[in-house]
Amino acid sequence: MNFGADTWWIVATVVTIAVGVIGFFLKRTMSTQDTHDKEINKIKQTYVTRDELREVKNGLSEEIKVTQADVKEIKEQLLPKSDYFRLQQQTENKIDKIYDLLLTRRGDNDG
Repeated sequence: MNFGADTWWIVATVVTIAVGVIGFFLKRTMSTQDTHDKEINKIKQTYVTRDELREVKNGLSEEIKVTQADVKEIKEQLLPKSDYFRLQQQTENKIDKIYDLLLTRRGDNDG
């Protein structure tokens, strides 16, 4: 069997196209594999075990209990709004009395 020059040209073209297609898919597969490797490494570096998560949850629960106790203590020690206004009014009344007393004494000294 003898093949002509045009037959070899067709065979070479088909082989070149086949190698190009195989190379394209191989590169795409390797690229995807590299991406997956990076993602797996990221997961390995950042994952948390169940025991670690339980420890964190228990620590947070304890901190929340302490915070709730602190809030309860603060509520018990705070001055209610109505008492604050009442005390402010008493203070203002005392200041007014002192002012009036000073004005009356000043008036006594002038005359």
